Amino acid sequence: MDDIPMDILKSSDEFDGAPVSRAHGGTCGTCGDASTNLSPTEHESLLPQGNGTNGVQTSPRDVESQQSGKDRTMHRIKEELNEKVFWEIRLWMVIIFIVIVIIAVIFISLAICAAIHQDEDDIFDRTSFTVIQNFRGSFQMPNQVFTEELNANSSDKSQTLATELETKLSDLYKTSAALGRYFFNTEIRAVRNGSVIADYKLTFQMPEEEKDQLRNFTLSRQMVYNVFRQFLYDQELPESDPMFIDPASLKMVLGN
Repeated sequence: MDDIPMDILKSSDEFDGAPVSRAHGGTCGTCGDASTNLSPTEHESLLPQGNGTNGVQTSPRDVESQQSGKDRTMHRIKEELNEKVFWEIRLWMVIIFIVIVIIAVIFISLAICAAIHQDEDDIFDRTSFTVIQNFRGSFQMPNQVFTEELNANSSDKSQTLATELETKLSDLYKTSAALGRYFFNTEIRAVRNGSVIADYKLTFQMPEEEKDQLRNFTLSRQMVYNVFRQFLYDQELPESDPMFIDPASLKMVLGN
């Protein structure tokens, strides 16, 4: 066996001229001593750097890519929401428009029907009303003062009072739903003493073919009298007014 040069053989406690620390069980005493002598700041600088997630380091390009992906996702969500809201608004606009159109059609139809509709009872030929029905009677006006001028039918005061009374009675029967079409004329025949008592005459006309039915019901004395009396009870004049007619004084009979 050849002799090994002494310069090759080194002490077990040396390697490349550096002592090996046996206490740490390593082969490099220098490394052991250096690690032992490092400050905390230098020790931390030797640790692997990361982004805080499992110690994995993230490059700026990866961060930018992730942010870009989030932006695209948010943009897509916004577009989907905007499209959904847009179609919901259009749907409600269509519904509201249809409702408005329906309401408008209903009102227009009602207006047209009201304009063209004519009650059959309002259709009559006045020239066929040839049968005459007369009523006569009297009523008292307690607030009128009787004078000789009123007693003269040709006096201005008498004619003025007669005209006012005839207008009142004509309006009464012309506006009556039951008697309006058959009413023809009112006449104040005389004004006499008794406070003031007015004698009147009412003339109605009716068709020949309906005269029996009308005389028994619509143009009966009871019907014509009740319409007049109800008007007197409903008159808006105060009881102290000169034109006030006493309802209890009303008299009426059939005939001329």
